[in-house]
Amino acid sequence: MKIIVLLAVIAILALQATSTAQVEPIKLLGRHTITFEGGAKTNSSTSVVTNANGVEAKTGFVGFLNYGYWFDEEWAISLSTGVFGAGVSTKYNIIGTNSNVETNSIILFLFGVKYYPEKLALGSVGRFYAGLAVGDYVGFATKTSNFMNQTVVSESSLGGQVSVGVDLFVASWFKLGPKLSYHYLSNYSEIIGTTKNLSGAAFSLEVGFVL
Repeated sequence: MKIIVLLAVIAILALQATSTAQVEPIKLLGRHTITFEGGAKTNSSTSVVTNANGVEAKTGFVGFLNYGYWFDEEWAISLSTGVFGAGVSTKYNIIGTNSNVETNSIILFLFGVKYYPEKLALGSVGRFYAGLAVGDYVGFATKTSNFMNQTVVSESSLGGQVSVGVDLFVASWFKLGPKLSYHYLSNYSEIIGTTKNLSGAAFSLEVGFVL
C-alpha cells in the first residue's frame, strides 16, 4: 500500500511540474519509446510469515520492460516483458525429518496496442491512453525436498492486460506517468501452490525514453 501511495504522489508532482508547458500538441507519429515500469498488485502484499510449519515470503511487486512504437498519432503497438510477483517458502513435516523448499515467479510476454485520443491531449504536457495486450504468463517453480532432490517446473497461462494511464513528457526525449491495469490469467495447476489464479489489478509508474 505504501508503494502505491508513493507512486501516486510522484505522478501528481510530475503533472504539476509540467502544467506550465506549451499548449501545442506533442507529435507522436513515427516515434519509439522504451520504458521501465514498477509497482504493486492492489490485491497482494509483501510479507514474511514464520510459524511451526516453516517460513513463507511473498511479494506483490510487478516490474516490466516495455517497448512502444507510434504508427499513428493516436495508435501505438506495445511489447512488454517482466516479473509478475514472486515467492519463497520452506515447509517441514511434523517430525522435522523432511523439508520442502519452493520458489516461484511469473514472467510475462505481452503484445498489444494503445490508443491516445488527441481530443484528450494535454498539449505538449502529455497524453492519456488506454491499452489492451494479450500474451503468455509463464510460471517457474523450483522445488527441493530433503535439500537434495530438486525439481524445476514451468507452466504457461494465457492472459491479457487492460490498462489506462497518462504519459507526461517532461522533455521531448523523456516521459513518465502513472498506469492502472488489470491482468486476467487462466488458472495454474501446480506453479502457485494453493493460489491457482493471479488475476488482479496493479498500479505502477512508467519511466522511459522517447526516440
